Amino acid sequence: MKSIAGDQLVTLVPCARPHIAEFAAVYVLPDGPWPGYNEVQRMAENGCLPRVHIKESRHATVGVSEILPFETTWPRSRTAYCLAVPAAGGTMRGHALAY
Repeated sequence: MKSIAGDQLVTLVPCARPHIAEFAAVYVLPDGPWPGYNEVQRMAENGCLPRVHIKESRHATVGVSEILPFETTWPRSRTAYCLAVPAAGGTMRGHALAY
């Protein structure tokens, strides 16, 4: 288990095993007062989309998602964790990212 974004925990597994996300990048949201959940989500999406490079062969089955910072940890923690995730939910195997 690894702690990220405040008290959220993730379990790291090899990409050969089924998993629900592949870590791609981090994006630090701009400094300032808490902008509200919807704005944090919008900023994180806009920051993560250009940072997550999905293999062309996986475009139809893999999308982009984010783990957002919390209001309770803002502004100390403004980091969004950018992820490649199965587009239809469930799990995926192997690397989805183009490196």
